[in-house]
Amino acid sequence: MARWRRVAVLVTLLGLVGAPAPCRAADAGTDAVADAIQQAVVRIRHGNRPSAGGESISSTLLLPAFYEDRQFQPAWTPSALDSLLEAIRASALDGLEPGDYHLEALVPARATLAAADPPPAARAAADLVATDALIRLGYHARFGKVDQQRIFGNWNFTGPLTDADPLAVMQQAIASSKVAEAIESLYPQHPFYRALKTALARYREIGVAGGWAPIAGGPTLKPGGSDPRVPAVRRRLAIEGYLAQDAAADASPQYDPALADAVSGFQTRHGLAADGSIGAGTLAALNVPVGARIDQLRINLDRARAVMHDLPRRFVVVNVAGFTVYVVDGDWPVWDSRVVVGKPFTETPIFRAKMTYVVLNPTWTVPPGIMAKEIRPGLRRDPNYLAKKGLEWQNGQVVQPAGPKNALGRIKLIFPNPYHVYLHDTPSRALFERSERTFSHGCIRVQKPVELGVQALDDPAWSAQALEAAIATGRTQTVSLRQPLPVLVLYWTATVGESGTLYLLDDPYKRDPATLAALDAPFTFRDRRALLPARMDSGSSTTPTTPEDADAPDAE
Repeated sequence: MARWRRVAVLVTLLGLVGAPAPCRAADAGTDAVADAIQQAVVRIRHGNRPSAGGESISSTLLLPAFYEDRQFQPAWTPSALDSLLEAIRASALDGLEPGDYHLEALVPARATLAAADPPPAARAAADLVATDALIRLGYHARFGKVDQQRIFGNWNFTGPLTDADPLAVMQQAIASSKVAEAIESLYPQHPFYRALKTALARYREIGVAGGWAPIAGGPTLKPGGSDPRVPAVRRRLAIEGYLAQDAAADASPQYDPALADAVSGFQTRHGLAADGSIGAGTLAALNVPVGARIDQLRINLDRARAVMHDLPRRFVVVNVAGFTVYVVDGDWPVWDSRVVVGKPFTETPIFRAKMTYVVLNPTWTVPPGIMAKEIRPGLRRDPNYLAKKGLEWQNGQVVQPAGPKNALGRIKLIFPNPYHVYLHDTPSRALFERSERTFSHGCIRVQKPVELGVQALDDPAWSAQALEAAIATGRTQTVSLRQPLPVLVLYWTATVGESGTLYLLDDPYKRDPATLAALDAPFTFRDRRALLPARMDSGSSTTPTTPEDADAPDAE
């Protein structure tokens, strides 16, 4: 189970560092140092829990293969280690923990590398720890730290990797002393990721300055009213920039129009009804401490690291936590719509698929889960249950015919997946006006489904007018997309618009706490399958067959 992981590290560095150069010993390399490294590699290959210089070595596949390729000669120089330390310290800006990457041990290791004649054991340990740190950080930069599969059971965002040789890539990155540049290239390069990273830096600055004080509870604060808590609200909103800084000095208890506008802006950016009044929901959002907002940004940066690589130019994104669907063309959305998603006990799964066709005037075949939980119990209670619900048996399945009362409305958009989830219209339009929209059995109801159909088909023959005319016939019709359109069903509780506007949203499925716990836990590799280069596949002599290789959560 752990055998697959080598390719997962640093594969995209090839474009930065070029073709690998022949291996050569570092200036500090001696036969004694090479012997010490070889002994460590042999212990790792025999399944012993590895350590070097008191530090736990996590990489039990890629690290041994790296040194075997070098005939166990040390790789690191002081300048290369300086570049690695730069990358490790900078990882904090991405919401990662530099201590996960042997930071404390590498500082004295730098002195060891610079010494004229260090003890061979110390020199070998410094080299091994630096290599392990590089692999650890590269892995997290490329895939994120948290095992999203454990948080979202339907997670399938692990894409195929190239057969580029990560060993040669590592050799060249270290030899050129461009480790920091190499690591930086592994983080998502998308503007969305950079904007979240900028927001993290800003909220950390707010935290250093003291954050904000909570606002006392009480009756709903309404525009035009007066309340002694109003000055505290002004101070609170000025800290985040919803009001000018000088507004914080205004001691008037009057809830004036400027404050109402600022509150409405706050509500919009927190997924709340923008009515300008401060009720229980808005007060709770105002009182979330800055430290929690910092963690929220860290959580979503890690989610971004897991999905925001090699994205196509054009794709659909459903943000389940934000109750919104987007069509992205280039870097940012070009269209969006409100959606209704699954209830907390019938959650919309987090996964990706490809949209291939749309159906006009669809029928609805009741999926297995609803059959088991609702239809069969209903039939046991009442033999006329189906007729009362507008359902009927067709070819051994329960089906709702096309029509104005059909649960799927006038159009559904299909991206085949094992979860029976798709995007569709709905006759229940009032639910789109709610600020929290978790009402479905898992499928995604779209407020502007015909517009989404136009976007998905991307065909001059299928304008909005043409779709409406075809729907008006009442005939069920399937229309294939000219080319499949990727659909990413994601879960962002922090997101950023093209203008840089930050949205900090609720966590309807309560997934953030588990994600934060995993993000703050000690370092671990996780299981991730990928194709290995030919020389590193299961038949390669460099692939270990230790018990740890079968399923090692802390080995790559």
